[in-house]
Order: sequence, then structure tokens, then C-alpha cells
Amino acid sequence: MIASILGKLDSLGDQHPHRVLYSYIDVNGNPIGGYSYESFLHRTKVIAGHLRKQHGFSSQDRLLLAYPPGLEMICAFFGCVRAGLIPVPVYPPNSRGFQSALYKMVHIAKDCQAAGILTSKDYLGSLRTNLARSGVSASGVDVDYISSLRWVVTEDFVDKVSDETFNGASKILFLQYTSGSTRDPKGVMVTHENIMHNCPLVIDHDAPVVVSWLPQYHDMGLIGCYLYPALTGGTTYGFAPNDFIQRPTLWFDAIKTYEASASAAPNFAYDYCLRAGRVSKESLAGCDLSSLRLLMVAAEPVKPDTYTRFLEAFQPHGLKS
Repeated sequence: MIASILGKLDSLGDQHPHRVLYSYIDVNGNPIGGYSYESFLHRTKVIAGHLRKQHGFSSQDRLLLAYPPGLEMICAFFGCVRAGLIPVPVYPPNSRGFQSALYKMVHIAKDCQAAGILTSKDYLGSLRTNLARSGVSASGVDVDYISSLRWVVTEDFVDKVSDETFNGASKILFLQYTSGSTRDPKGVMVTHENIMHNCPLVIDHDAPVVVSWLPQYHDMGLIGCYLYPALTGGTTYGFAPNDFIQRPTLWFDAIKTYEASASAAPNFAYDYCLRAGRVSKESLAGCDLSSLRLLMVAAEPVKPDTYTRFLEAFQPHGLKS
């Protein structure tokens, strides 16, 4: 029998149905969406049924996930897994750097032979607007190819259409592509076993409370802050990367509010918070990071100087070395 993260998640759902699994907040720290373990599992079953029964995707089809920041992408990810499909998270091209990002999306879709693209209604509308702009078709990007794929808005899936347990589960959990910053993106096959083996090596305590603004299409954000907490009975409070850039103190405020035990960010984020004018002394008056057991820095080269300066700056606010 193929090992699956769904077995662990379903078991936790039975044990703690009303515990918060995921919550999402806006730039002001106000909750704008969330799921308990029970409601999240129901949502993934709704999506799985529609993908297989209504849209006719077949076992082990690859589906790109192109979503703006929020929880629907996580629902779609687990919905694909439950349906025996293979999700492929991608950066959703927006107006900034659109042609370059679209080129990478087209490359990934062709490389993995995607059967379709799952997305949100708002994002699909903005994508079509950007595709219609003059110059995109002449840029060398294969617009016809990406337009010809099936684009499916998962927000439209409301009612449960099947109680079926879908066959054809794959050892592969999802495909993670590199950023493509120096060459064309390359795919990595991440298995269920990979995640289940590495999870206890990263999360060293049960029921972690995680705060994350990391991109959900990126491995550290998706795996470290959404998959691992779900497999250890934890809770993730998320918000958008741009909200962190706009208001970095939101990160610290959320850690205090939800008494987070874990968080993570690349080196640049710690350096960003230390730059003059980014975080005022007044905004840190009530900052309390004493609940943290794990504060990870990864995903890019780690500079010892940044680590030392951040620790010195935030030890008075409860950060432990």
C-alpha cells in the first residue's frame, strides 16, 4: 500500500475536528478566512469529487496551481492529492514582470504535461486582462498553448458530488519546480514518504502554531508552514508576502497574538526588518517573541552577520538563541 499524508491528516481530523487548522489574515491582522480540521477535510473532498467526476481528470494527471495568496490554493493542493492527481504549484504571473513569469509557467506546463490549471475567479480575470495587453503575443511566449489548457476555478465547487475514495494514488505527492531565476525551471518529484520522513526532523514539537507570510508555491512556505503543521496536529496563521513587505511588524504582531511556536523566513527578511526606517522602536513596544521554539532561516544563503544582528535586536523582545 502506498504511504499517503492523507491517512495522517484524516486521523488528526477525527481526533481534533474543531481545532483550527488554517487561518488567513489581512494586512491589518484581521482574519479573512479559515478552516477547522473537519471543515478543511470536507472542502478537500468537495474539490476532489468535482475534479474527477465533473471535470473528468484522470488518476495522476498533473494540474498546475496558479493562485494568489490565500487558503484556496492549499485546499486545491489537498483536493488534488485526495483525487489521485498530482498538484504542481506555480508562481501566478501578475502585471509586474508578467511576460517573464508567464514564460516560466508555460515552460512548467509543457515540461510536466499538465492536464489543466486550477485557479481563482479573480486571478483568472486579471490573467486574461494581462494576456490581452499588446506585446504579450509578440514576446515569444506561447500564449496559445497556455490559453488552450483547461482553466478550472475551484471556488465554484460548493456541493459535494461524490463520497468515492479515488484509486490510482501516486507515490509522488507533488512536483516542485525551481524558481527559474538563472535557467529554465526544473521539476523535483516530492513523494509522500519524503514529507512524512522529514516532518519530525524539522518540527520538533506536537501541535505547532505557525505564522507564515512565505509564498505558498515555494517549498519552504508550502512544506514547512502548511504541510508539516497539518501532519503534526498544528495550526497555521498565514498572510500575503506583500503584506509583510508593506508592514513587516505584522509578522511580529501575529506571532504575539497567536502565541506562535514556529515561523520561518529567508535571510533577506531578517535583514529587511533591521534596515533603518523599516521597523520603528514605537511599533515594537509590545513585541513579544517568547512563545517561539523554532525560527528558521533557509531557502537562500544564510549570513552569520544577519543572524547575529537580528538576535541582538530582538532578544529584548523575548527571542531566545
